[in-house]
Amino acid sequence: MTVERGPKRRMSAERRRAQIIDSARHVFAQKGFAATRTREIAAEAGINEAMLYRHFPSKEELFEASVLESIDAAMVRATENARGISRDLAGSATDIEDGIRKFFTDLLDLAVDLGPLIGATGFGPESPVRTKLIERLDALFEVATAITVSGIPDLMRDDIDVRLGMEKVFGALWFTAEMARWTERPFDRETVLDQMMVTIFEGIIQLPEEETAVPT
Repeated sequence: MTVERGPKRRMSAERRRAQIIDSARHVFAQKGFAATRTREIAAEAGINEAMLYRHFPSKEELFEASVLESIDAAMVRATENARGISRDLAGSATDIEDGIRKFFTDLLDLAVDLGPLIGATGFGPESPVRTKLIERLDALFEVATAITVSGIPDLMRDDIDVRLGMEKVFGALWFTAEMARWTERPFDRETVLDQMMVTIFEGIIQLPEEETAVPT
């Protein structure tokens, strides 16, 4: 018995573009920008290079769409949330904690979703794309620093470099996510955020209190 098949439905341009971007992220994360070939991305997406080039004329434009635009989106979210977060930071202790957690959540999402790509490109050879990536990350942390400084100036310790602190937070979140990926261990975002909040507000080590000598 012959089964008649209907015409194969073509994927919409929007869905095809999203598919290519997802495939590009996967390959870029594995090999970095410099070592990646467009034919490898096309193969990952299950298409030929001609189809890929219809959507993205160059590898640079594909990297821009798959990585840099995501960082830009994180910056937009941070800027849009700045007013709300600033209000939280000017409120009660609970409001302050909620506001900081919101921002750390954005950083964690970025670390989890784009961590491998950031690592593969940032630690890769010098290139215009690497320069753009670093510029985007630098701008993101400028926004983070401005939000924090303007929101809780009276609560910041004088001996703390806010920008450096933000970079350390992102670095810790990024490495935690990568270790979970490398070791194939479960990664619980809420637990990671809880631990980061404890580290920020209470620290890791509690020094013993020194005994005060009683005069005789």
